[in-house]
Amino acid sequence: MKRIMLISMAVVLSAPAGAAFAGSSVPRAALAVDSETTSPGGGAGVQAQPRSHLAGFVCHQALEPADRLVSVRAVMRPVTGTQRMQMRFELLSKSSTANAFVALHDGGLGSWIAPADPTLGQRPGDVWIVSHPVSDLPAPAVYRYRVSFRWIGAGGHILSTRTRQTAKCFEPELRPDLLVSSIAVQPIPDKPAKDQYVAAVENKGLSAAGPFAVTFAPGAASAGAAVTITKTVQRLDAGATRDITFVGPACTALSAPAVVVDPDHTVDEYDYADNSLTVAGTCPALTSAPVLAP
Repeated sequence: MKRIMLISMAVVLSAPAGAAFAGSSVPRAALAVDSETTSPGGGAGVQAQPRSHLAGFVCHQALEPADRLVSVRAVMRPVTGTQRMQMRFELLSKSSTANAFVALHDGGLGSWIAPADPTLGQRPGDVWIVSHPVSDLPAPAVYRYRVSFRWIGAGGHILSTRTRQTAKCFEPELRPDLLVSSIAVQPIPDKPAKDQYVAAVENKGLSAAGPFAVTFAPGAASAGAAVTITKTVQRLDAGATRDITFVGPACTALSAPAVVVDPDHTVDEYDYADNSLTVAGTCPALTSAPVLAP
C-alpha cells in the first residue's frame, strides 16, 4: 500500500539575537497537516523514484514586509529497512552587512520533525511531503533553504542521510527611505535678522513617497516669536532629491534650527532614523553626515 502524507502546522519564527537585519519585521514560518491519503502502489519501479528531493521553491518579493515570502516543498521516500523518516528545515539568511549565511533556528526551524503516523516509511511506496513557507522577511537580505533528510532503521540505527539546498532568494527592501541629507544656510541681503535655509530632502529608497510634510523648527534661542514652518511635498520619486527652502531667524551658535521630513511618519519608510537634521552650531553650509535632532 502506497501512502502519501502532507504536513502542515502553524509555528512562529523569531529572528535570532544579533541577526544583522535592517528594519523591524520578524519572519513567520508555517509547516502546513493538510491531508493523509492512501493509494495502491509499490512493487516494481518504486525504487526508481528519488528518495528525497525539493520542489516548488518560491521566492516572492514585495513592497510590504508581510508579503515577502520564501517557500519550499520537501518530498521523502523510504530506503530499504526504514522504520522512521525525519526531516529538518533550516532557513539560511545573509543580510546586506553580513559576510556569510546564518541559520535561523527559531519557530521549529532547525529541529528534526517526523510524520504524525510513526509507521509512515515502513512500506516501499510511502511518500512524505512537507511544505514550509516563511513570510514577513526582513530585507534587504538573501535567503535559501537547507533541508536535511534521515532514514532510521531498527534499533534507531541511521541508515542514510542527505542534505539538499535551494537556489538563493534575494529580498530587496522596496520601501521608500526619506532623509534630510544637507542644509545650506544663506544670508538674506538687507535682512540681517533672517537667513535662508535650503534643505536637500532625498528619497534613497526603491519606491516613490508622498505626500509628506517637511518642517522647519527654529532653534530655541531664536529671537522673537519664531514658529515652526511646514511645507508639503506631493511626491518624491525613488532616488530623487528635492530642495526645500525656508526663511527663518538668523542662525547662531545658540539658535541652530532643525529640518524634519515626514515628522508624523505618514510614509511607510524603511528607516526613520535619518529623517531629521540640525544645522551645525556655527551655522555653516552642512553637507557632511547628518546630525540627528534631539
